[in-house]
Amino acid sequence: MSEPARQTPPTALMRWIPGLALFRNYRREWFSADLLAGVSVCVVMIPSVIAYAGLMGLPPQHGLYAALVPLLVYPFFGSSRQVIVGPDIAISLLIASAIVPLAGGDPAHAAALAATVAVLSGLLLLLGARAKMGAIADFLSKPVLVGYMTGAALILVASQLDKLFGIRLEHNDFFPRLAELAGKLRQAHAPTLIFGLGLLVVIVGLRRVAPKIPPALVVVAAAIAASRLLGLEGRHVAVVGEFPRGLPSFAFPTADWKDIHTLLPAAIGIALLTYTEGILLARAFAAKNGYEVNPNQELMALGTADVCTGLFQGFSVTGSQARTTINDSAGGKTQVASLVAAVTLILFLLFLTPLIARLPVVALAALLICGGFTLVEFDIMVRIYRFYPRSAMLAALTTLGVLAVGVVLGILVGVALSLLALIERISNPPDAVLRIVPGEGFHDLGDTATGETIPGFIAFRFYAPLLFSNASHFVERVRQLVAASPTPVRWFLVDAQAITDIDITAAEALRALNKELLQQGIALKFAHTNRPLRQILERIGFTSEIGRESIFHAVHEAAAAFQAAKSTPPP
Repeated sequence: MSEPARQTPPTALMRWIPGLALFRNYRREWFSADLLAGVSVCVVMIPSVIAYAGLMGLPPQHGLYAALVPLLVYPFFGSSRQVIVGPDIAISLLIASAIVPLAGGDPAHAAALAATVAVLSGLLLLLGARAKMGAIADFLSKPVLVGYMTGAALILVASQLDKLFGIRLEHNDFFPRLAELAGKLRQAHAPTLIFGLGLLVVIVGLRRVAPKIPPALVVVAAAIAASRLLGLEGRHVAVVGEFPRGLPSFAFPTADWKDIHTLLPAAIGIALLTYTEGILLARAFAAKNGYEVNPNQELMALGTADVCTGLFQGFSVTGSQARTTINDSAGGKTQVASLVAAVTLILFLLFLTPLIARLPVVALAALLICGGFTLVEFDIMVRIYRFYPRSAMLAALTTLGVLAVGVVLGILVGVALSLLALIERISNPPDAVLRIVPGEGFHDLGDTATGETIPGFIAFRFYAPLLFSNASHFVERVRQLVAASPTPVRWFLVDAQAITDIDITAAEALRALNKELLQQGIALKFAHTNRPLRQILERIGFTSEIGRESIFHAVHEAAAAFQAAKSTPPP
């Protein structure tokens, strides 16, 4: 989509609320596409958000409230033209893991806790926007995200098994819940189980045969019709039941300080995941439609949407991949599609909520079970396992952590493991003794390769910054190479093209190493020192310590200087 033809200078208000420019530059020819896209998004969204509310133990209307508010807020603050913000299956599961143990089965208390989490996560996102921390999402590595999503999918499926089998399960943790289910299989309610399995078959069949038809819409319509025609409620198949019409009202969350303290770690994880999912989605559709998004603006937009949703009886939201895809495929041009979806949802809340009352709960469970499997990125898992075995182990351990200790702690386990892996890589980086390739100079030929070296001269390349975590490793490698040399070493040259930084610990270790080498009659030299490294060496006084003549532009220049010095008789 091309930029609007008329450009107006940004006012102060438009810098704070960039969506206002949408209305000043809106084209009439876009409205028909935005209208169709918005209605399509709303129709498909309704059953999903009701299911997400049930996942958290909330009354159905709270899922609709959580869907409505961001549809009205995000268009004014976001920088994406296609993203639809609202409840998301992964975020909802994360919220459920935090509030269900505290709610004690009380829907009103659960609603207050969910709203509190939304406000907390929103404030964290706004703080991140204020601090220009748009790049923080990069701290969640792909293996951690894949591992989290896989664990979340399994927990989500397990959380719906009681509804699918029509039995009551007491345990919420993954492994105890499966064990309890195994012991209660004989108590399964046959009509509920048969109906639920039939709906699962319909969903899977639709995705394979007619992928463009929204399975949620078909399943909900079919389930309501079957409930009425077959009298499923009379056969003890649980239904959603009546819930109040009307729009959400302002309600400040009433959670106490103890609950806030308990929920804060979950809010941090939700904020991080909210932004990660939101910015990745925004970037993907911006690239597809030929424009750019502002990461910090997205932080502010998602944070504002979260806070407003929490203040109007909803729960945390993020960019929805399914609804954004529907919006884009239906031809949505701008965020007017989001506003159209909001108006459609308002009409539903005011006049049409009785349509959902006869919906069997097992239909929502079937949607969530199938939605859970969509969280698992099988193709990426295979690629990680094939090409990055260590990352595959990290993903697997994250999944196990999510299943064993819960969603929030599981994410923290994954992040901690990824940081430990990063520290391990920095602490023990690869290195190489450079060898002569005739006519091409000095190169890294690998550990097993053979090649010429100059007797008394070692050219050593270190593939990492010199930091406190690897300074001892660097010094030890130098000692090993000097000791293993078949001829006495006179020059030890460090090829520093990959060394971009030296901290104080490493600088002191380098000074001590230089003195140690001098005592052995070995001169420490450097080549390929990049500008940041040269500045650091100058600042700490190491350049004057070893002499400017000891720093060379290239390895071959240092080798030539060594040969010349060796052939020159001492005075």
